[in-house]
Amino acid sequence: MTRLILRCTGGFTGPAGAQTRSIDLTLLAPAQAHRLAQLLDACQFFNLPEQLRKIAPQSSDFLYDLHVDKDGWQHDVHYHLDAAPIALRQLTEQLNHYPPD
Repeated sequence: MTRLILRCTGGFTGPAGAQTRSIDLTLLAPAQAHRLAQLLDACQFFNLPEQLRKIAPQSSDFLYDLHVDKDGWQHDVHYHLDAAPIALRQLTEQLNHYPPD
């Protein structure tokens, strides 16, 4: 089982505009689940540091928190999109297509 929880805060609304998306790959169509699993593997998520933040963030920057639970392994990464590797950016973009909880 693989479950991803993406929380996004920031922008002009700050914490008040926080959005959370919870995606369980076992509940998705096979093609969708495969695409997300590929991106998760491509970014080597479980090897990423817990923090990937910009050196000088602005108050309007979005901050993402991604929690992944995969086959009993859990990892969290807190990041600004500009500081993330391209595969993590692509994964975030795909996750943002799902409706918030």
